[in-house]
Amino acid sequence: METQDQAKLLRHARELIAQALAGSELPQIEAILRNADMELHWALWNLGEPVALRPELEYRTTR
Repeated sequence: METQDQAKLLRHARELIAQALAGSELPQIEAILRNADMELHWALWNLGEPVALRPELEYRTTR
């Protein structure tokens, strides 16, 4: 799989996590989803994709 294809899938996974976070009312589930998003965020960073220093900085722009 090409790096660009991986990055596209990782961004899509982050979008799905953001949707799940928006509907979450359980603190433990929200914490797990944020952790999963952080791992995907760093995967993108390791692929050389431009991402914020911390994933939660991106939450402010999407919420």
